[in-house]
Amino acid sequence: MTTVFVAGAHGKTGRRIAKLLAEKGYQVRGLIPDEIHKRKMEQEGAEGIVGDLTQSYSDGLRDVDAVICAVGAGVTEDPQETDHVGTVRLIEQCVLLGIDRFIMISCMETKHPEHFSELKPYLLAKHKAETILEESTLTHTIIRVGELTDDAPAGRVQAHPDLRETGSISRQDVAQAAVLCLSTPETGLKAFDLIQGGHPIQDALKSLDSG
Repeated sequence: MTTVFVAGAHGKTGRRIAKLLAEKGYQVRGLIPDEIHKRKMEQEGAEGIVGDLTQSYSDGLRDVDAVICAVGAGVTEDPQETDHVGTVRLIEQCVLLGIDRFIMISCMETKHPEHFSELKPYLLAKHKAETILEESTLTHTIIRVGELTDDAPAGRVQAHPDLRETGSISRQDVAQAAVLCLSTPETGLKAFDLIQGGHPIQDALKSLDSG
């Protein structure tokens, strides 16, 4: 059974990813901040690892096959510590432990952080982490999502390395895409934008090989 470590498993998107992984039969370990979230994780069929990316959590990475990083400090926390330093630390741990598959949830705005003054520190931190991941030896996928919503999943998306238009996407569709990336080799060594669109998620991901 494939074991997947989810960083940021207590967040709105991360929790959906962890839950969907468990439903699909994956062994799931989620990095969460406290015992309350740990109990919630266990109720949804996943193992909770209490800690955060700034602390020691290496025991939770033991015998892991893949990592999905869904952390996001936004504007309310310290993005430099979480989205840059913390994520880079996780990447380095994966390299050291031989965990080859790494999927990172990012956002489309990281390509032009100068256009978003309020979010600029967060976007720059994300961008730095993206660069480190792309330069690493890991088989990585960077999913740059549009505006996240709590809407019901559409099940249809648009995925492209550099979309010219902006758009939104439901968190559940992002979770579905992240989980499907694990079994879609066409997404390896790829970074792409993802918004709601006209293509079934699996088809959109497979098309990246020729996109």
